Amino acid sequence: MDEVRAARSTDLTVIGTLLARAYDANPLIRWVFPDDETLASSTAAWLRPSIAQYLAVGVVHVAVADAAVVGVAAWRPVGARVPPASLPSPADALRRLVGRARAEAVLETLAGTRALAPATPRAYLNYLAVDPGHQGRGHGTRLVGAGPAGDTWLGTTDPANVPFYERLGYRTFAPRTLGDGPLLRLMARAGQDGSANQTTVSP
Repeated sequence: MDEVRAARSTDLTVIGTLLARAYDANPLIRWVFPDDETLASSTAAWLRPSIAQYLAVGVVHVAVADAAVVGVAAWRPVGARVPPASLPSPADALRRLVGRARAEAVLETLAGTRALAPATPRAYLNYLAVDPGHQGRGHGTRLVGAGPAGDTWLGTTDPANVPFYERLGYRTFAPRTLGDGPLLRLMARAGQDGSANQTTVSP
Protein backbone atom coordinates (compact mmCIF):
# COMPACT_ATOMS: atom_id res chain seq x y z
CA MET A 1 0.00 0.00 0.00
CA ASP A 2 1.35 3.44 -0.97
CA GLU A 3 1.24 6.22 1.61
CA VAL A 4 2.88 9.48 2.64
CA ARG A 5 3.72 9.86 6.32
CA ALA A 6 5.82 12.02 8.60
CA ALA A 7 9.45 10.98 8.59
CA ARG A 8 11.02 9.54 11.73
CA SER A 9 14.56 9.67 13.04
CA THR A 10 14.83 5.96 12.26
CA ASP A 11 14.36 6.83 8.57
CA LEU A 12 17.51 8.94 8.42
CA THR A 13 19.90 6.31 7.08
CA VAL A 14 17.55 5.13 4.35
CA ILE A 15 16.76 8.73 3.40
CA GLY A 16 20.48 9.42 2.92
CA THR A 17 20.80 6.40 0.64
CA LEU A 18 17.64 7.41 -1.22
CA LEU A 19 18.94 10.94 -1.83
CA ALA A 20 22.22 9.57 -3.16
CA ARG A 21 20.37 7.31 -5.61
CA ALA A 22 17.90 9.97 -6.72
CA TYR A 23 20.57 12.66 -7.15
CA ASP A 24 23.11 10.46 -8.98
CA ALA A 25 22.92 12.57 -12.16
CA ASN A 26 22.04 15.85 -10.47
CA PRO A 27 24.14 18.78 -11.78
CA LEU A 28 24.72 20.36 -8.36
CA ILE A 29 25.78 17.08 -6.78
CA ARG A 30 28.02 16.29 -9.75
CA TRP A 31 29.59 19.75 -9.47
CA VAL A 32 30.35 19.29 -5.77
CA PHE A 33 31.42 15.63 -6.04
CA PRO A 34 32.89 14.95 -9.51
CA ASP A 35 34.44 11.60 -8.54
CA ASP A 36 32.14 8.77 -9.68
CA GLU A 37 33.64 6.29 -7.25
CA THR A 38 32.79 8.32 -4.15
CA LEU A 39 29.72 10.14 -5.47
CA ALA A 40 27.05 8.07 -3.71
CA SER A 41 28.77 7.84 -0.34
CA SER A 42 29.72 11.54 -0.38
CA THR A 43 26.19 12.62 -1.30
CA ALA A 44 24.67 10.60 1.53
CA ALA A 45 27.28 11.82 4.02
CA TRP A 46 26.69 15.48 3.06
CA LEU A 47 22.90 15.41 3.00
CA ARG A 48 22.17 13.22 6.05
CA PRO A 49 23.09 15.99 8.53
CA SER A 50 20.82 18.39 6.64
CA ILE A 51 17.90 15.95 6.85
CA ALA A 52 18.62 15.47 10.56
CA GLN A 53 18.26 19.22 11.00
CA TYR A 54 15.00 19.23 9.06
CA LEU A 55 13.68 16.41 11.22
CA ALA A 56 14.38 18.62 14.24
CA VAL A 57 13.00 21.96 13.05
CA GLY A 58 11.37 21.46 9.65
CA VAL A 59 8.71 19.35 7.97
CA VAL A 60 9.82 16.03 6.48
CA HIS A 61 7.57 13.48 4.80
CA VAL A 62 8.42 10.15 3.23
CA ALA A 63 6.59 8.19 0.55
CA VAL A 64 6.21 4.51 1.37
CA ALA A 65 5.50 1.71 -1.10
CA ASP A 66 5.37 -1.95 -0.10
CA ALA A 67 6.60 -0.99 3.38
CA ALA A 68 9.77 0.65 1.97
CA VAL A 69 10.66 4.35 1.97
CA VAL A 70 10.84 5.36 -1.69
CA GLY A 71 10.62 9.17 -1.57
CA VAL A 72 11.27 12.14 0.69
CA ALA A 73 10.35 15.83 0.88
CA ALA A 74 11.92 18.23 3.37
CA TRP A 75 10.51 21.72 3.91
CA ARG A 76 11.63 24.76 5.86
CA PRO A 77 8.35 26.24 7.13
CA VAL A 78 7.83 29.92 7.80
CA GLY A 79 9.26 30.81 11.20
CA ALA A 80 11.40 27.66 11.47
CA ARG A 81 13.74 27.60 14.45
CA VAL A 82 17.50 27.43 14.12
CA PRO A 83 18.63 23.78 14.35
CA PRO A 84 20.16 22.80 17.70
CA ALA A 85 23.92 23.24 17.81
CA SER A 86 24.20 19.66 19.04
CA LEU A 87 23.21 18.34 15.61
CA PRO A 88 25.85 17.53 12.97
CA SER A 89 26.54 20.34 10.51
CA PRO A 90 26.20 19.80 6.73
CA ALA A 91 28.96 22.39 6.24
CA ASP A 92 31.32 20.45 8.51
CA ALA A 93 30.47 17.25 6.65
CA LEU A 94 31.29 18.93 3.33
CA ARG A 95 34.64 20.15 4.66
CA ARG A 96 35.56 16.61 5.65
CA LEU A 97 34.51 15.26 2.26
CA VAL A 98 36.13 17.74 -0.14
CA GLY A 99 38.57 19.69 2.01
CA ARG A 100 38.17 23.08 3.62
CA ALA A 101 39.16 25.22 0.61
CA ARG A 102 36.80 23.51 -1.84
CA ALA A 103 34.01 23.38 0.74
CA GLU A 104 34.29 27.09 1.49
CA ALA A 105 34.17 27.87 -2.23
CA VAL A 106 31.01 25.79 -2.66
CA LEU A 107 29.36 27.22 0.44
CA GLU A 108 30.22 30.79 -0.58
CA THR A 109 28.74 30.22 -4.04
CA LEU A 110 25.53 28.80 -2.60
CA ALA A 111 25.29 31.62 -0.06
CA GLY A 112 25.53 34.11 -2.92
CA THR A 113 22.02 33.12 -4.02
CA ARG A 114 20.38 34.40 -0.83
CA ALA A 115 19.48 37.76 -2.33
CA LEU A 116 17.29 35.99 -4.90
CA ALA A 117 14.80 34.55 -2.42
CA PRO A 118 11.19 35.83 -2.23
CA ALA A 119 10.67 38.94 -0.12
CA THR A 120 7.65 37.54 1.72
CA PRO A 121 8.45 34.56 3.99
CA ARG A 122 6.95 31.31 2.80
CA ALA A 123 7.67 27.60 3.09
CA TYR A 124 10.69 26.39 1.14
CA LEU A 125 10.99 22.92 -0.39
CA ASN A 126 14.66 22.08 0.06
CA TYR A 127 14.63 18.39 -0.86
CA LEU A 128 12.31 16.35 -3.03
CA ALA A 129 13.53 12.96 -4.18
CA VAL A 130 12.02 9.69 -5.32
CA ASP A 131 14.01 6.50 -5.76
CA PRO A 132 14.67 6.03 -9.50
CA GLY A 133 12.94 2.67 -9.49
CA HIS A 134 9.74 4.24 -8.17
CA GLN A 135 9.59 7.44 -10.24
CA GLY A 136 6.61 8.13 -12.47
CA ARG A 137 4.11 6.68 -9.99
CA GLY A 138 2.87 9.90 -8.39
CA HIS A 139 5.03 9.79 -5.26
CA GLY A 140 6.60 13.20 -5.92
CA THR A 141 3.23 14.85 -6.48
CA ARG A 142 1.84 13.32 -3.29
CA LEU A 143 4.88 14.44 -1.31
CA VAL A 144 4.53 18.03 -2.51
CA GLY A 145 0.80 17.92 -1.77
CA ALA A 146 1.47 16.80 1.80
CA GLY A 147 3.69 19.81 2.46
CA PRO A 148 2.84 23.13 4.11
CA ALA A 149 -0.24 24.95 2.86
CA GLY A 150 -0.04 28.31 1.12
CA ASP A 151 2.59 29.81 -1.15
CA THR A 152 5.81 27.81 -1.43
CA TRP A 153 9.01 27.97 -3.39
CA LEU A 154 12.11 25.94 -4.22
CA GLY A 155 15.42 25.90 -6.03
CA THR A 156 16.60 23.27 -8.47
CA THR A 157 19.66 22.78 -10.64
CA ASP A 158 18.24 19.80 -12.54
CA PRO A 159 16.47 20.84 -15.78
CA ALA A 160 14.67 17.49 -15.79
CA ASN A 161 12.76 18.65 -12.71
CA VAL A 162 11.40 21.82 -14.28
CA PRO A 163 8.45 20.34 -16.24
CA PHE A 164 7.34 18.43 -13.13
CA TYR A 165 7.30 21.56 -10.99
CA GLU A 166 5.62 23.56 -13.74
CA ARG A 167 2.79 21.02 -13.80
CA LEU A 168 2.33 21.75 -10.10
CA GLY A 169 2.04 25.48 -10.78
CA TYR A 170 5.62 26.62 -10.13
CA ARG A 171 7.34 29.14 -12.37
CA THR A 172 10.98 30.14 -12.57
CA PHE A 173 11.55 33.65 -11.24
CA ALA A 174 15.31 33.84 -10.70
CA PRO A 175 17.79 31.82 -12.78
CA ARG A 176 21.40 32.10 -11.64
CA THR A 177 24.54 30.21 -12.67
CA LEU A 178 26.42 28.90 -9.63
CA GLY A 179 29.96 30.10 -10.30
CA ASP A 180 31.56 27.57 -12.65
CA GLY A 181 28.78 25.12 -11.80
CA PRO A 182 25.22 24.49 -12.93
CA LEU A 183 22.32 26.82 -13.55
CA LEU A 184 20.08 27.26 -10.50
CA ARG A 185 16.39 27.94 -11.10
CA LEU A 186 14.42 29.39 -8.21
CA MET A 187 10.76 28.51 -8.72
CA ALA A 188 7.62 29.69 -6.97
CA ARG A 189 3.89 29.70 -7.41
CA ALA A 190 2.38 32.69 -9.19
CA GLY A 191 2.74 36.00 -7.43
CA GLN A 192 6.00 35.31 -5.59
CA ASP A 193 8.87 37.64 -6.33
CA GLY A 194 11.38 39.92 -4.65
CA SER A 195 14.32 39.06 -2.43
CA ALA A 196 15.18 37.92 1.08
CA ASN A 197 18.13 36.28 2.82
CA GLN A 198 17.14 32.71 3.63
CA THR A 199 17.97 30.70 0.52
CA THR A 200 19.13 27.11 0.77
CA VAL A 201 19.80 25.58 -2.62
CA SER A 202 18.30 22.20 -3.37
CA PRO A 203 20.07 19.84 -5.72
